[in-house]
Amino acid sequence: MLFYLLLLTLFTNQYVEAQFGPFRQAFDYVTVREGAHMFYWLFYTTASVQNYTDRPLVVWLQGGPGGSSTGIGNFDILGPLDLSLRERNYTWVKNFNVLFVDNPVGTGFSYVDDPKYLTTTNIEIAEDFLELMRGFYRSHPEFEGVPLYIYGQSYGGKMAIDIGILIHEAEKAGTIKSNLRGIAMGNSWISPVDATLTWGPLLLAAGLVDEDGYMSIQREAREAERLFKNGLYVNATRQWARTQRAVFDATTSVDFYNILTKMAVTQPDTSKSDYEAARDFLIRDRPFLSTARQDEIDLNTLMNTQVKAALNIPDHVVWGSLSNAVFDYQNGDFMKPVTDGIEKLLNETDIILTKYNGNLDLICDTPGQILWVDRLKWAGAEEYKKAPRMPIWENDRLEGYYKSYGNFRFFWINVAGHSVPRDNPDGSRAFLRDMTSFG
Repeated sequence: MLFYLLLLTLFTNQYVEAQFGPFRQAFDYVTVREGAHMFYWLFYTTASVQNYTDRPLVVWLQGGPGGSSTGIGNFDILGPLDLSLRERNYTWVKNFNVLFVDNPVGTGFSYVDDPKYLTTTNIEIAEDFLELMRGFYRSHPEFEGVPLYIYGQSYGGKMAIDIGILIHEAEKAGTIKSNLRGIAMGNSWISPVDATLTWGPLLLAAGLVDEDGYMSIQREAREAERLFKNGLYVNATRQWARTQRAVFDATTSVDFYNILTKMAVTQPDTSKSDYEAARDFLIRDRPFLSTARQDEIDLNTLMNTQVKAALNIPDHVVWGSLSNAVFDYQNGDFMKPVTDGIEKLLNETDIILTKYNGNLDLICDTPGQILWVDRLKWAGAEEYKKAPRMPIWENDRLEGYYKSYGNFRFFWINVAGHSVPRDNPDGSRAFLRDMTSFG
């Protein structure tokens, strides 16, 4: 395992900045409102360009809510170093300036002075994020006008929609000098009821449950739908968790993030409620991985020791310590869709909206995504439905399919689960190039 020393680097803006590893980077806190402090970590592109601002700025948003972009998104998915602290050959930093943000506040290294400052809705998350970006541009004015793309995975995709709406409105009002060009929703929690209702059919088709198992899952899923339709949103979230438990019982603990994962034999954790188990599952975002290399560092240990020291994180901040609270404060909003926001962006802007999905994912399964996509009401809806579905070829291999019309795209990515950039880097290049021209 390569060992990276803490480096002190003098940058052109004439201040000394600590960094982790050999890649040029910047990081800081932005106080987005009273009592709420959001952390970002920027990696400058290593592309062979005259100026790093010749390449777009890509924001990565992790899911949960409560999953850390600076930890999970960076070290586990697409940052320049992996969990063995080896250089990742497919890192997005090769083509883009990548901004990892611990969002919402309370996630990762972001913190609040008191739990009362945690967010409770997607709109509150978006408002905080807008302030984060305003602070980012104040510190890094060279990125003003540089094409901005937001990529959100899982719940991050849900957050990205309202974030995109507020940034676009702020651009029009002249209160931020960003240049938002595209939003990508990767295996995203866009319409939670649709996702939950399609778990049973997908598992049955894959041979992972029998008819009895399918029926037990669907009973719980339909109850979640009923509660949601009656406006009992917190109860619907609890019932979603019970549906997930029904899936585990019927499949003997299938991996929700990749249905083909070879599972280790484990005993069910009866000390946790269905809700607690489901919450912890979503925040970790890598619950059942059994193929980790022996030299991989535990992410929690890495972030709270080497990374925390290198980035000058305040002593009182513990990475990930508030993740459960972040999730809990959102449980009234958790099951609500953001399809209205997608329609608004499609009908009122020219921002590219990309929906990509790994076809082996269960939690945000492809069948559930297709349901809400086909119901979207926008000017190009009928033409999109009639558009041809085209193959994605990379290095003479079929990596998936795509369909597009106007400013909406759908990418089906083969041999990939929940985290497509990690599971299928070659397939990921297709939707990156489509949106940004690079990848």
